[in-house]
Amino acid sequence: MKTQHQFILFAIGAFILSNIPIVHWPFSWLETYFHEISHGLAAVLSGGSIERIVLHFNGSGLCYTKGGWQPLVTFAGYTGAVAWGAIIYIGARARETISRWLAVVVLGMILISGILYARDIITILIMFVISGTLYLSFRYVIGDIFPRFMEFAGIYVMVSAAQAPLDLIDGRHYGDGATLANVTWLPEIIWVLIWSGIAIGSMVLLWRQQKAPVTP
Repeated sequence: MKTQHQFILFAIGAFILSNIPIVHWPFSWLETYFHEISHGLAAVLSGGSIERIVLHFNGSGLCYTKGGWQPLVTFAGYTGAVAWGAIIYIGARARETISRWLAVVVLGMILISGILYARDIITILIMFVISGTLYLSFRYVIGDIFPRFMEFAGIYVMVSAAQAPLDLIDGRHYGDGATLANVTWLPEIIWVLIWSGIAIGSMVLLWRQQKAPVTP
């Protein structure tokens, strides 16, 4: 199968899966985790700190931070999720060993951040499910199937990150878009379009640059 066709099939599959109740949870929670940890990393990189991470069953979440540059911290959530999805996809496309190392890195991030910043049972349970899914896939999925699994996970994160900002268009003026609208001259809808545009543009760029994977 041509890699561009495979990319499109994975993207369509990710969109379909995102609308299937319960089944999509581990993948959607992974995107939410990347969103929230990206807020936290932006805070740390701009001189602040992470106080607590909260994840909910419905796919929403919060990252409580202290200090840091607020516009960067707020902007980093959706953008960071796209970046993490792209990194996972590119690494998995490169070779199987890289895809497995990426799984170990993500698993380590979730475990460490869970120990340091998870304070409620729901967040801990969600992180356990995500890390358990990664571990079982790493442990029992062999051969070329595992890189394809990681590719799909990366694409799912990007597809979800493209859709998620649209939920901000609810008239409540609440969330990352509203926060940025309050500290800049750009209205909330512009930030929604920017975030969705970054995700869609990243996927188009990856699709156009498809090449045959390098053998291990």
